[in-house]
Amino acid sequence: MAEPAEEAEALEAVSLSERQEQILRAVCRDFIVSGEPVASAALIRHHGFRWSSATLRQELAALERMGLLWRPHRSAGCSPTEAGLRSYVTLLPPGGVVARPALINAVDRSLERLRDDPSRGMRAAACVLSEASGCLAVTFVGTAQSGRIDQVDVVPLVGVRALVVLTLEGGATHVQPIELEASPEGATAAAAPEVELRRLQERLRWLCLRRTLPDARQALLRRLGEHEAQVDRLLAQALRVALTLCAVSPLDPLWMQIAGQPALVRGLPDAERLGDVLRLLEDDQRLAEVLDQLLPAAADAGPPRARVHVGVRGLPHLLAKGAEASWGAGAAGRSSEGPEPGLCLVGCRVPVPGQGEAPNRGAVALLGSARMDYAAMIPLVEYAARALGARMCA
Repeated sequence: MAEPAEEAEALEAVSLSERQEQILRAVCRDFIVSGEPVASAALIRHHGFRWSSATLRQELAALERMGLLWRPHRSAGCSPTEAGLRSYVTLLPPGGVVARPALINAVDRSLERLRDDPSRGMRAAACVLSEASGCLAVTFVGTAQSGRIDQVDVVPLVGVRALVVLTLEGGATHVQPIELEASPEGATAAAAPEVELRRLQERLRWLCLRRTLPDARQALLRRLGEHEAQVDRLLAQALRVALTLCAVSPLDPLWMQIAGQPALVRGLPDAERLGDVLRLLEDDQRLAEVLDQLLPAAADAGPPRARVHVGVRGLPHLLAKGAEASWGAGAAGRSSEGPEPGLCLVGCRVPVPGQGEAPNRGAVALLGSARMDYAAMIPLVEYAARALGARMCA
């Protein structure tokens, strides 16, 4: 089922007793179904727990101290935090779970004419996934852009932020927002754009130009251990930026379909956040690159597995302008009004054929409220990815 949490999330992992796991699963499941805080009396009534009310309240308090549950005051019902929902996902049965037969049949029917009309078939599949999940659904197949790095430009933004634009032979571009480090004197690069930014741009060009992305990445990794990079502040910053640029190849989406924007609007009422996400959805190339970064290929040759990202910290590339600061950072920063619902992404890489230096890439993903029915949607996304890949190969 879902792959292990990413490194940043693994740092938040806590050790739960078997009883605490049962309680956390019950709270998350009830919250997903109802959207309301869950009372301890309801847990006993719905799940048949045989522990005393006092014991249950003690365990709920312990889960709250761990940052997995939240409640505004001691007598109120509890809701899972984003960390709690991430833990809940890891507690779902690993493997062996299949999508509901009716949904499998709907996906199969939507893909019947995929070979004749890929765009129409993927549109039908996206609509099925959106209707089944109540979320926004994305399906895409694209080709990684090959070629050598032709140009690197640094564009200043506000404060210590800048944009680095990478241009490949053939015209493919990759835009990466970066945050610049302060100089030893305390001045930022933005304070002297005509000097510091130009010097950074020159170092980036020196490191990257006339190399392919894989070649540049290998050369950059070798330089990281050299004494020169340890004593040269500007070179160290250029290496950090260049490695970020070369981590993922820019993608050219051959076919991309998105369905369910109204569902996303209902699940994300904040106008500013919604505007940022909708702008991302309008840029097929950027969206394909984001999904490709968030859904890395499996290390083994087994069937594709879904990756689940709950909350803004699991979606670091969706927004380019300080998303984590404006969206909150989990349980520690919650206000008395209650936890923010956040966004959730459930996605899976599509196993599609490719040749040479520009292999095909693809993904099936659902984007919606953190109240998504993970137990049902994870196997559905995995099945849709396998079915799409199999029909593309047929």
